[in-house]
Amino acid sequence: MTQSPAQKFGGILSALVTPYRADFNLNEDIIAGLIDHELDQGVAGFYVGGSTGEAFLQSPEERGRLIAGVARAARGRGTLIAHVGTIATEDTLSIARSAADAGFDAVSAIPPFYYDFSAAELIAHYKALAAATPLPVIVYNFGGRTGKLGPNEILQLLDDPRVIGIKHTSQDFFQLERFKTHRPDAVIYNGYDEMCLGGLAMGADGAIGTTYNFMGHLFVALYKAFHEGRMADALALQKRANRVIEVLIDVGVFPATKGFLKLQGFDCGECRAPFRRLEAKDWQKLEACVAEYLSD
Repeated sequence: MTQSPAQKFGGILSALVTPYRADFNLNEDIIAGLIDHELDQGVAGFYVGGSTGEAFLQSPEERGRLIAGVARAARGRGTLIAHVGTIATEDTLSIARSAADAGFDAVSAIPPFYYDFSAAELIAHYKALAAATPLPVIVYNFGGRTGKLGPNEILQLLDDPRVIGIKHTSQDFFQLERFKTHRPDAVIYNGYDEMCLGGLAMGADGAIGTTYNFMGHLFVALYKAFHEGRMADALALQKRANRVIEVLIDVGVFPATKGFLKLQGFDCGECRAPFRRLEAKDWQKLEACVAEYLSD
């Protein structure tokens, strides 16, 4: 029996960081070890080139190199989704071609932003992407950072069979439930790590998150507990993760994520400017957090 997108693509996926060298060029040598480390935590796959991966601080060529490097390192292990979103449709299509060439399972894209694009223009952008790639498309719904792609437009896109799901980075779980009810076979991902359990309770098939790079094992256990009906255990795991996320927000989400990975033995470099560099006081907070919440 053919699996639905919800069945095939569900689970806990890491929004993968992009590793850099000291000169901020892509560090392709560390990708294989990083992929192994995260798969060992139990994640079901990777969302490559998204916000966590600093995509909008990179050229399309760099994003294509990262996509190819991850595919080589994964060697068929886990679901691979390439985030190909940009402001320019042609750049989006170019990165999508890199994903198809690398053997990825799907592409995803945030709506074009900054300019005041109309809803019709945004829908046309997604239609162009769906027509240009052989891979299924997952819409990245991040309303807090983009424009006029509202719930009605997303429902319209879900009516296109080439669009198989939504990455829903929003506190609006009512919308999440409506998307899932409108298209039950679609894969719906929760986007905010601190509300993973809430998203699952409202119908999400899985989650894609930044913190899954270094504490994916907690969310894999949460996902398992939820599906086994052990809600008290799932909530306890969410609370534990949220204590870590409080520190992450205090220090800076993306620089701190790379900091946690470095403490785990994976030096992915620093985030590109204008992201801040971690200071001694930041490292002290991260080390204390690891000792208290991530030592097992």
